[in-house]
Amino acid sequence: MIITKISGGIGNQMFQYALAKSLSKRKDDAFKMDISFYSKQVLRKFELNMFNIEENYATNKDINLYAGKENILFKLKRKLNLSLNRPISYFSEKKHSIFDENVFKYKNTIYLDGYWQNQKYFQNIKDDLIQDFTLRDSLSDSSKGYLRKIKESNSISMHIRRGDYVHDSHTNSVHGVCGLDYYENTARYCDDKISNATYFIFSDDIQWCKNNLKFIENKIFIEKSKNALEDLELMKNCKHNIIANSTFSWWGAWLNPNPEKIILGPKKWFLDDVLENHAKDLVPSSWIRI
Repeated sequence: MIITKISGGIGNQMFQYALAKSLSKRKDDAFKMDISFYSKQVLRKFELNMFNIEENYATNKDINLYAGKENILFKLKRKLNLSLNRPISYFSEKKHSIFDENVFKYKNTIYLDGYWQNQKYFQNIKDDLIQDFTLRDSLSDSSKGYLRKIKESNSISMHIRRGDYVHDSHTNSVHGVCGLDYYENTARYCDDKISNATYFIFSDDIQWCKNNLKFIENKIFIEKSKNALEDLELMKNCKHNIIANSTFSWWGAWLNPNPEKIILGPKKWFLDDVLENHAKDLVPSSWIRI
C-alpha cells in the first residue's frame, strides 16, 4: 500500500498525488491520501477532491502505523531537534525537487512525506493525470465565457503570483516574486513569436495587474471565475503560457495539451540559493526561461 501525505496549496497537492498515482501504476498497488494536515489549517484547504481523482483516504490507524504516532513525546523531540524514530515504511523527501529513484524501491507499504516537485516521478502517466486533473463540476457561466474567448484566440495565459509571496516575510525570503521586468520581457518575446496574441491575466491581485500591465494592449483579466481551480482549467486551455515561480501555474502549463505550446518561466524559481540549486529539474527543458 502507498500513503501520501497531502499538504500545502493545490499545486503541491497535485505533485503529492501525482507521485502516489505513478507508484500505484508501476507497482499495481493501492494508494491512499493522508489529509490530516488540513484538520488544523485556516489558510489552506484540501482541494484535490474537486478533480476527478481516485479518492481513497488513510485512516488515523493507517497514519499512526506507517508514519509514526505523533504524540507529546514525539513533538517534544522534534522541537528539540532530537532523533525521531519512524517506522521503516516512512519515506521523506531528502532534497527538495531532486529526483530520488529510491522511492520506487519500497516493499510492502510506503508512507510518502514531501513535495516531490519533479516531473520525472510521474511523466510516464501524463495521460492519466490529465484525466484525473479535470474538474468534477462544470464551469461557471462566467468561466465558460472566458473559455470561449481562450479557444477563439491566440491565447496566452499570464500568471502573476503575489499574495503571500509579497506579504509573508518567510514566504518572500524563500520564493521572492517575479518582477514587472520579467512580465515585460516575456510579453515582448511572445509578441515577436505569436501574431494577434490575446493575454489572459490570472492573479491573486488583479488590481495590481490592472495598475501595472499597461504595456500589454490586448488583454483580458480573469476576475469573475468561481475559484482557483476554474482558473487552472482556463489556464491549461490557453495555447501558450507565461508562468510565475508557482506550482499553480506550473501545473497549468504542464497540463496544456497544445503540442506547439510556448511556455515561458522565470530563470530563478527560488530566492533561497539552496532550494534554487535543487530545482534544476523542476522546470522542463523544453520550457523557455527568461
